[in-house]
Amino acid sequence: MQQAPGGGLPFFPLNLGGSKEIGETRSAPFPSDTFPAFRGESVPPLRQQEEGLRCLGSDEDQYSTTGWDACWRVLFSNPPRGDSSKQARIAKIRERSYLGKNGHIERMNAWTHLVGAIAFFVFSFVRPFTGLDSTSLSGRLAGYSSAVVVVTFAVSTAFHTGGTVRWLAPILRVFDHGAIDVALAIACTTDISIVTLDLHDVPWQTVIDPVGVALVILVFFLYRRIVVPSEDTEIAWGSCVLGLFRVQHADFEYGALRSSGYICLSFGFVALIPAAIRNLSINASMILIICNGLSLFLLIFGLLLDNVLIVPDVWYMDSKKKKAKNTGIVCHNEACGCIMTSHAWWHVFSLFSVLVCTVGREIAIADTNFHSIVHSEL
Repeated sequence: MQQAPGGGLPFFPLNLGGSKEIGETRSAPFPSDTFPAFRGESVPPLRQQEEGLRCLGSDEDQYSTTGWDACWRVLFSNPPRGDSSKQARIAKIRERSYLGKNGHIERMNAWTHLVGAIAFFVFSFVRPFTGLDSTSLSGRLAGYSSAVVVVTFAVSTAFHTGGTVRWLAPILRVFDHGAIDVALAIACTTDISIVTLDLHDVPWQTVIDPVGVALVILVFFLYRRIVVPSEDTEIAWGSCVLGLFRVQHADFEYGALRSSGYICLSFGFVALIPAAIRNLSINASMILIICNGLSLFLLIFGLLLDNVLIVPDVWYMDSKKKKAKNTGIVCHNEACGCIMTSHAWWHVFSLFSVLVCTVGREIAIADTNFHSIVHSEL
């Protein structure tokens, strides 16, 4: 890949201020040869959008769906539309696609979250009937947190399926990020409750902090979604021929605000480490700290993979330049019509991140007798 002017990566421009050129205010990852603006060329915003969105509605469009069949096409089968001659023509075009004739680029994005939603639904359902603590405040919050994870993964599944409908995409993105905000806030509150022994003698400001951060992000980006036309936030990238084309909506220069909010919530446990060591047993505190640290590492690594390295997406795009379909990359399956994009791998890392964090909380709660500790201090 070519080095971008100014030292930034060609698919991840770092100049976020000053210019009104869309190419200098992107906050989402893109392969290096998608838009001329990422090579340092000045491109009017309207022309740039046309360059990326020209695939929509064409015979090569293996991404777009309609409202009534979006879930089926993304999750299971995405055959060509039209009369028999058109279907044959489109099928011929799709022979060059990594997704096969009936695949969809969002298929693994949707299934990875759907599996996570099902797994946490089963856990949330059986949890009250196990020996896990469901009576203390921390135990109840842990149960609520697991239930919210189910909703978060379910909403994200809906986003990756219904988001292939052009008018639904901006709406579902609001719900997707909103669910993530709520899940992070509840997770932070649960951690606070555990390390402070059911919020014993804790000022209200400590509890309201994560809720306030999530609320600021929710309100701002909901307002922005209402006042900004969806066509002004719509971007597209990839290759129609290879089946790697997709459409999404970006925060542009406001991406730093959303990211900073997520960072505050994700790193919030660092400030709780002294309380964990002081109030919990050595076993409980160490497990909680290690699991939260490992969870954070998985999140960060997944984000770097999805937003900076963009692997294996850039490998597939490079294969287009070489005009060779079989380049030894094995992250796709034409028979199943799916491909493990960098975003799908990010889903896998996020799922394990939540799983590790949940296990750490449950072990710490099981190791701590909240009621007896608090009552002995009264």
